[in-house]
Amino acid sequence: MKTKFLPLLLILMTCFLYACEQPDTPTVEPALNDQLAIIKLPPEMIDRVFVSPIVDSCVVDYASNNVNTLYYGDGLVLCNLTAQDSLFADFAQSQLGITGTNPYVLLANGYAIVDWKWSHFQPLSGDFRSTLFYSPKIYDNKKAQEGYSTNFYYLNGTLANEEYYLLPIKWQELSDLTSIWPLLEGQRIIKPEVRYINLKDIEKYGNCQMSNIELSQKYNVTIFDLHSTYQLYLRDVDRFKEYAKECDILQAQYVGVLNQMITNNDLGTWKQY
Repeated sequence: MKTKFLPLLLILMTCFLYACEQPDTPTVEPALNDQLAIIKLPPEMIDRVFVSPIVDSCVVDYASNNVNTLYYGDGLVLCNLTAQDSLFADFAQSQLGITGTNPYVLLANGYAIVDWKWSHFQPLSGDFRSTLFYSPKIYDNKKAQEGYSTNFYYLNGTLANEEYYLLPIKWQELSDLTSIWPLLEGQRIIKPEVRYINLKDIEKYGNCQMSNIELSQKYNVTIFDLHSTYQLYLRDVDRFKEYAKECDILQAQYVGVLNQMITNNDLGTWKQY
């Protein structure tokens, strides 16, 4: 399954865009290996806005263990500002109300997860990110792709040149998810430690009463996914509100289990790729 995940993601993205224009189109079944990013959060990252450069395109070299190279544009952003990014930003601002809030849910011992409502706007969450431009031309065993993920499990390869920056403003001061900042305004930082855990492993460890698969099937969404959440909103506003509340409950359960894992030093299922 792993080797086929990125092509599947590209297909799903096409389906998501099509569904945005047709609210009655059902979403796909949830993946069985959904993962949650766990970040070892340096103190300076907690309050300051965390961004990456605009990604114009991504090229993968299949002959060199699927090494992905990102080609950056000018400016620092929360997302790459494609047409769908702007659409989802408006939705996240108006319906999820995330602007002016901190995207991190803090755990014990300096760890944190990204709040599910923020995952599309925090690259370390591993959420699939679309590039601004895409060329289907194949050359020298390399091929441009429509998008990428910072979770190497989904990417099925490595990223050669990740760049991340901190801005001199705090999350509470952020009022627009589509803002673009000059490169000179950012302080480049080393990528923090990021680990990933399967949601099913969290649920098994904590004997959770609610599962991501059950929640996904109940609302016909891909769990914690902004694309699917937006489609649900288009189909049924009341169901969307119920789903968002249940996601918060499920995430709170995950936080409790992860803290228990940290306390017990049971981090064997936390993977680094």
